Amino acid sequence: MTENLRLPWADLPPATAREEETPAETTRRPPGRRGRRPLSAWPQPAEPSPWQWWHLLVYGPDAGMDAFVTEAAGPGLIPWPFDAERVEEDMFALAIGANGPARGRAGLSIDGCRILARQFRAAAEARHARLGLRMEKACPLDFHQLVPVPERILHLGATHPDARAWLHANWGLTEAPRQVRHLPGRKAGRRLPRGHRAMVYGFFTRMGTPAPVVRRMEEHYPTLTFRLSERSLA
Repeated sequence: MTENLRLPWADLPPATAREEETPAETTRRPPGRRGRRPLSAWPQPAEPSPWQWWHLLVYGPDAGMDAFVTEAAGPGLIPWPFDAERVEEDMFALAIGANGPARGRAGLSIDGCRILARQFRAAAEARHARLGLRMEKACPLDFHQLVPVPERILHLGATHPDARAWLHANWGLTEAPRQVRHLPGRKAGRRLPRGHRAMVYGFFTRMGTPAPVVRRMEEHYPTLTFRLSERSLA
């Protein structure tokens, strides 16, 4: 469906959450006065961001946490089938459609739309190859590992209405979360009994709330406590 076609490089989440900075990001800062920039110094977006930044606190007995940490790790991707030829066809249809760049006084020719579609296909293939090189356990909180998307849904493809409906019902989202990471140093906010520990995960989602997938985690890991909270990007 061309209306759901997504550019591989488009609509990315923010590079980082303001409250969480990695050492690599800190070293890229230009030399100057040390310390955090005040919130007023950050440029304000013209429109609200479609992305939400979440913290998921998980705590409980060590044995349950060990099992959860092991079982939650994965590639962090939904293994949709990839059809490069279909991608090219959809892009050509989008480019030459009523609202595509082929329309208008300075629009692309039909041959230009075909070139654009081939370039888009090449970019999509390159992105798909990069994603395939991810380490098997690169993501510490893989929703597909915890609440797997059934094969019958995967075969429908990412843009199929039934696939999106399944994800919305079971994950609260229609795509995998982005920039998932463990946030070391974060605590449960309370004293835990001996033999218990806590972990906090941070991740971005778009156009949805991951409450359904967290409820499934609670059902599957009854000895653990889960606390989901939305965080500000400001």
